[in-house]
Amino acid sequence: MRKLLVILMVMVPVAVWAQFAPAQDKPGTTAMHADSSAFVAWATGCVAEPGPMNITNPSAGLAGQGWPEENVIGVPQGTYGVTCLGDGGMATVTFASPICNRPGPDFAVFENGFANAGNPDMWFLELGFVEVSSDGENFFRFPAVTYVQTDTQLGGMACIDPAQIHNFASKYGAMYGTPFDLDEVPDDPLLDKENITHVRIIDVIGNIDPEYCTYDSQGHPVNDPWPTPFASCGMDLDAVGVIHDKEHYPVPPTPPTPPQPQTVTENDEIVLSLYPNPADSYAMLLVATEATVTIADIQGRVMHTFAVNGNEPVRIETSGYQAGIYFVTVSNDVSRQTTKLFVK
Repeated sequence: MRKLLVILMVMVPVAVWAQFAPAQDKPGTTAMHADSSAFVAWATGCVAEPGPMNITNPSAGLAGQGWPEENVIGVPQGTYGVTCLGDGGMATVTFASPICNRPGPDFAVFENGFANAGNPDMWFLELGFVEVSSDGENFFRFPAVTYVQTDTQLGGMACIDPAQIHNFASKYGAMYGTPFDLDEVPDDPLLDKENITHVRIIDVIGNIDPEYCTYDSQGHPVNDPWPTPFASCGMDLDAVGVIHDKEHYPVPPTPPTPPQPQTVTENDEIVLSLYPNPADSYAMLLVATEATVTIADIQGRVMHTFAVNGNEPVRIETSGYQAGIYFVTVSNDVSRQTTKLFVK
């Protein structure tokens, strides 16, 4: 019987087991409330190009009437202070100072989703892809992934488990932003991650009919609430909060190249493993060399600093940490440094 159970588990598709960060009220969430001190700025401009209220019936008109693009500028306003994009519509936002790539999330997108009153694990979320540009012409998409079932079309008021989606603009409910880390966008010569001037949000449509559907980065059709044939349909963009920009996080000077030691570890990665992640009461850290470890929260406050020996697992007690995002920075005596993110 036990062998049979193992075989059945192997046969189950990976999607059944895959889980991403959960809803905003769950341990291990990456949701960021609008009043977080991590935000240093907000979008200062927005150009919205709403799509149809129903992609299968364009004559019914465009979405977005009565939901002006000015709603996206500044801090989140909540349920009604949004811009509605309709099926496949988009909004492009700009900033007073370019977003830059630093350790951890660099900006967050706010929507106005809400929990299902009958099942708090499920949320009404109208999904959107996120793209960035450093010139306003060439845009590059975050690799979004969905494991929401595609056997049947979700209805107009259907709900989604946030733990089944990643890198979509509307993973969390009203007043909670979905964070995005520029490190997750593939490098390209036409993208300068130190000078992100534009962020674009594109409604995913949500119809799984091959004639109309859109796909995630792994080729899965994206299934979300559809149809919603009214003016406020589609991804409801509330705000884009900046965590790292050139004004507040200028590029640090490049340090001189240190002399190369006679012997170095063959593994260029200092951190060999950090698990479990998300962590509950503890996390285990394994590094390749003798090093100094610093743990800081998302505001940059140092929680703990200690030394470790190479190839000896170290237990990090996290039971006293508040839920949120933390950074583990490991540096050794040959001036190599690695920063890893973990969630409590």
